[in-house]
Amino acid sequence: MWRKRVWLVAALTLSIFVAPIAAKEGWAQNPGKVYRVGVVLVLPPNLLPPNAPQPSFPGGPLARALLDRLADHGYIEGKNLVIEARFGGYERLAELAAELVRLHVDVIFTGGTKASRIVSDAVKETPLVIHSCDPFEHVTRLARPEGNLTGVTCMTTELSPKRLELLKEAVPNAVRVSFLSDPDDAPPGLKLTQDAAPRLGIDLHITDVQAADRLQTWGDSDLGTALIAVAKEHPDALFVYPDPILIAERKRIAEFAVTNRLPTMFAFREFVDAGGLMSYGSSLGEMGASAGELIAKILAGTRPSELPVEQATRFELVINLKTARALGLTIPPSLLARADKVIE
Repeated sequence: MWRKRVWLVAALTLSIFVAPIAAKEGWAQNPGKVYRVGVVLVLPPNLLPPNAPQPSFPGGPLARALLDRLADHGYIEGKNLVIEARFGGYERLAELAAELVRLHVDVIFTGGTKASRIVSDAVKETPLVIHSCDPFEHVTRLARPEGNLTGVTCMTTELSPKRLELLKEAVPNAVRVSFLSDPDDAPPGLKLTQDAAPRLGIDLHITDVQAADRLQTWGDSDLGTALIAVAKEHPDALFVYPDPILIAERKRIAEFAVTNRLPTMFAFREFVDAGGLMSYGSSLGEMGASAGELIAKILAGTRPSELPVEQATRFELVINLKTARALGLTIPPSLLARADKVIE
């Protein structure tokens, strides 16, 4: 009995140290197998260097966290993992997704509510992991998604009214607020914000960054047209509902807002890091890690329908005081006290 106990303790001690190493070194994977993850994303072509090859996976907190989590499970790019990435406008996403299916990738990842809707319509069998602001655009039940789709939601749609409240608290005199978005990206987010505006004394003006008649020339010219329209409205503040294009263009939007002396509210802190005034929402890094976890489980053999859609559970309020000073704006102390991060 004594020897049996000693053996059991030794085995357990060994497993504590060996298990993480096994995962990191890929021992859980089939020896010699190379896993292929497809990525299809909307990315403004004007942000890519001329004549330069497209990155295997555009940088940013979500991409880094996703790849890091896959590496934690032993799926390491350049070793036993290949990323097949494709980028284009919304009108090309279905075609690009079909191309990945023909390459027989093991799983496809895409981000953005509208992009996820387009890709899920085109991909019916290959496992699909999405990052969406509004998961109910894609599934009827979060706990038991059907078919070949699962993913993560940053809950931007549900948080839109709260975001508008915080903007009003920061800028009490704001009455005319421009809502910058692609209305097709997540219609419920727009509707919830419109419903919240009257009780806050706000007149919400919608500016469409991607009108239907401009789909074929999306990107730089579209955003430029939208920002000109915002400037002509002379609003008191700017509310940005994010989609992949606007996230990629965050620095340009932040600079436009400061130049036009517009307080801004965003969903992700990356906008505030780029010079925007405020953000309230989930962490793109945490969303990327959750998506990577789901992809790892699918690569290990779990069906997407067995993996619940994961919701963000932590939200942060970030305020850029440097931008506030540039706008001549004083942020109420009560709001600063509630901020998770204040950029000086």
